[in-house]
Amino acid sequence: MNERQERFCFEYAGCLNATTAAIEAGYAPTSAYSQGFDLLKKPEIQSRITQLLDERRAEQQRQFINASQQAIHALLDVVNNPRCAAQARVSAAVAILDRGGHSVVNKSLIKGEITYAELTHEQRIERVTYLLEQARSRRIASDNPGDTGPD
Repeated sequence: MNERQERFCFEYAGCLNATTAAIEAGYAPTSAYSQGFDLLKKPEIQSRITQLLDERRAEQQRQFINASQQAIHALLDVVNNPRCAAQARVSAAVAILDRGGHSVVNKSLIKGEITYAELTHEQRIERVTYLLEQARSRRIASDNPGDTGPD
């Protein structure tokens, strides 16, 4: 693969438009449509584009995981702060989950018979982990409408 083809692959992975990618890669605008069409037929071009898209997806996943970890730490900071009221702790947990694309499945799950102040640190972590797992499983189920999700 030559340098211009490599550039085409990189540009295409960014915009998913063969004509635009061909122009950005240095092909003449008058022939960019046909050049892009022809390039997309080549197996080595397809393979390279797939590789670049996979790399971008992996980077997005890493960023999401990093952001999720930061949200979990912030949630734990609020939950473990004895100066915060129980309702403020629950509200913070709900807000963080909502911002992460998750929704609280069953509000009764967070309205227990005991207050957070009565829980040990380990029990608080277990409870938050449980709530996050429930929200994630609901999110996955909503992303796959044909799948009923975990029961």
